[in-house]
Amino acid sequence: MFFKKYFMTYVVLFIIVSVITGFFLTYFLSARYSIFERVAYGVVIGLGLHTWLVYLFSLLWGLSGKSIYLSTGLLIVFCSLILWIKWTSLKERIRNEAREIKNDFLLNTLSYYIHIAVFSFFTTIFWCLFSRTILLKKDGLYVGLTNNYGDLPLHMAYITSFVWGNNIPPQDPSFAGEKLVYPFLADFLSAIFLKLGLSFQDMLFVPGLLLTIAFYGVLYYFAYRLTKKRLAAILSLFIFFFAGGFGFYYFFQDLANTSHSFWSFLMHLPRDYTKIERLNYQWITPLTCLNVPQRAFLFGFPITMLIFSLLYTGIEYKKWREFLFAGILGGTLPFFHSHSFLAMLMVTIPLGLMFWDWRKWFLFFIPAFILSLPQVLYLSGHVGGGSFFKPNFGWMAGKENFLWFWLKNTGLFWPLMIAGFTLIFVFRKGTGHRAPTHLGIYTLLFLILFLVPNLVLFAPWNWDNIKIFIYWFLGTTPIAAFAMARLYENTHYKVLSRVGFFIIMFFLTIAGSIDVFRYAMAPVYGWKEFSTEEMELAGRISAETPADAIFLNAPIHNHLVFLSGRKSLMGFPGHVWSHGYSDAFKREHDIRKMLKGNPEAASLIDKYKTSYVTIGPHEKHIGVNKEFFDTHYTQIITTKNYAIYDLGKKQQPLVSSDRDSQANDKQKLISQGYGLHASYYGNVDWKGEPVQEKVDTGIEFHWDYEGEKPLSSPFSIVWRGYIDIPAPGTYTFKLTSDDGSWLSIDDILIIDNGGYHAIRSVTGKHTLEKGKHKIMIKYFDGGGGAIFKLSWIPPGGVEGKIPGERLKMKDER
Repeated sequence: MFFKKYFMTYVVLFIIVSVITGFFLTYFLSARYSIFERVAYGVVIGLGLHTWLVYLFSLLWGLSGKSIYLSTGLLIVFCSLILWIKWTSLKERIRNEAREIKNDFLLNTLSYYIHIAVFSFFTTIFWCLFSRTILLKKDGLYVGLTNNYGDLPLHMAYITSFVWGNNIPPQDPSFAGEKLVYPFLADFLSAIFLKLGLSFQDMLFVPGLLLTIAFYGVLYYFAYRLTKKRLAAILSLFIFFFAGGFGFYYFFQDLANTSHSFWSFLMHLPRDYTKIERLNYQWITPLTCLNVPQRAFLFGFPITMLIFSLLYTGIEYKKWREFLFAGILGGTLPFFHSHSFLAMLMVTIPLGLMFWDWRKWFLFFIPAFILSLPQVLYLSGHVGGGSFFKPNFGWMAGKENFLWFWLKNTGLFWPLMIAGFTLIFVFRKGTGHRAPTHLGIYTLLFLILFLVPNLVLFAPWNWDNIKIFIYWFLGTTPIAAFAMARLYENTHYKVLSRVGFFIIMFFLTIAGSIDVFRYAMAPVYGWKEFSTEEMELAGRISAETPADAIFLNAPIHNHLVFLSGRKSLMGFPGHVWSHGYSDAFKREHDIRKMLKGNPEAASLIDKYKTSYVTIGPHEKHIGVNKEFFDTHYTQIITTKNYAIYDLGKKQQPLVSSDRDSQANDKQKLISQGYGLHASYYGNVDWKGEPVQEKVDTGIEFHWDYEGEKPLSSPFSIVWRGYIDIPAPGTYTFKLTSDDGSWLSIDDILIIDNGGYHAIRSVTGKHTLEKGKHKIMIKYFDGGGGAIFKLSWIPPGGVEGKIPGERLKMKDER
């Protein structure tokens, strides 16, 4: 209990030191900023700087207490020096800014109450969303957002590998042996919190909430500095976080067709209304598709928008320090979020050409270039091979009309944006005489971030272009909000304007609001990622295996190895492919060979330097030869559904043991052509390619638990071959099974013991001539126990097991 309180105290200290450092750093800027603005900027700058410092120290000492405490100590010394050297001037500036807020509050009391209400509303939304990132239940770990189901385990792999895998500088824990080319510092911050004793839930919740609230503040002040309108700044928040397309139509359609009450329907919404794939609605509200699941955006959003805000302030007020500050922030971006860095460059390069002042832009581009270059070179190591930067028109529009695709996906946003530009450039109505020059041209450049992603794919997954599009949306949101603010403030047709304002805002934000409500407020039961058994086993792996161990496992997105801090030979192929690794397909193919115990399995295990193998439901689903690992390697951990083998400890066969004697007898029979060819399928109806194929000499098993089965339920097996009848006569065959089983001889159905049922025996008689006859046996298991036994009664004999010598793979006549 003492250590838990100590670590919690240090987490709070870590955050406070970060925020204070960032807050003090804003006083090196030239322009005037409010205290609220400095706090928002300070959270982003301070947490980013602190994360970078810990990472740099971790290159020397790993993610250890030494690295964390030393970085915190340096920031405390830095803050102390600032207070010692600049205390008088700093105190005066803080006092003046506090006095300005007090005076402004007295003049605009209602406005401040509205701002407090809006801030409280959004903070509640953010709190609810991030508190559902992970849901811990008695039976395991769940996610509260469907969009996070595929991504969360990968981020958990990164985080746990930093903490328990000594993975610095980082290799990709989902593709062992290759450097990590994913921007990882947001996950590294969570790893710091995990190292300091926070739970899985809290290590994701705390940075998610802090940085999203800070982004709220950065976006507000970005819009306010551009439009000089508080109403436009507030509207920008609602537009960005809640804007959606015309998918709300299907909400009202579903509501009209439901038999439930309105409230009951809201509490159990049947689907999303911003992303409807079958209708080609692809633009999801960013809170549910980017802020929570795409963790790199936690830093990417606020840092990038802070850069844009500082540059706008520097251009407008001709302040050189803003350029330098923005350049340093830009240089830190690639390891935080590479797509944000790319979007920032696509705007700032033409912006520099348009508002050229070589001294100021030199201060921006030189530090941005020097600091970012090593990161860019590191991250670009696997970018290529035709997976990135491919021409593609219209993003996800496909054969659909391009204009209609974007109109239905973003709703009224485009008309509002056009209205805003028209007000500025045509009617020259803005925030003063500079409005057309600065506000209009500055935001117009963000259209580059709409045009280019509609022509080029920046990632293997087409949908990932939204990571660039979102900055077009962010950069032009103030223009749309400006148009709405002008509509609200119109005095010529006041009533009509106000009515129009609320109608437009309703239809602009209703689809996104519904989806946010669904995931933030409505009851959520979650989607299961890991069982309790898997979480406990991951803990044992962390405690009982070396930190640099590489695991052979099924290539899936949510394997328990990702919770252990150990590296997986390969995770989900889609993730690996999207990161640009060229040999992903070959490695996946080799993994299946190893798991199935193919002749080259041992040499492949040595080639990839794998340390351990897990055999559980996922491996069984794709096909694993457990007998191969039982025979050749030592089992070190066993649970109900899993077995872990040490691939460095080869099994020493004991010739005298009954098991080895039986194994030798079985192998001898198989080598002589005896047994039936067995095909195992990962379904109950023998469809598709078999996940496992082998030869069985004894057609009998009794598996009470999932861990004993060669495949996870449901599965099915079909045995094919020949039965050698020693003498003519009538033979009685008996199938005992749980669930269904069938026996056919010479393509004639002899026994039908089909259906879902508990253990049940059915017999059948058939007259057979001497010699070989074609035999086929089918079986399926729908869950629970899996039991099967084939026996016979020869003419004049007694019931018994069919001898292995009577079953042949081929008809050798």
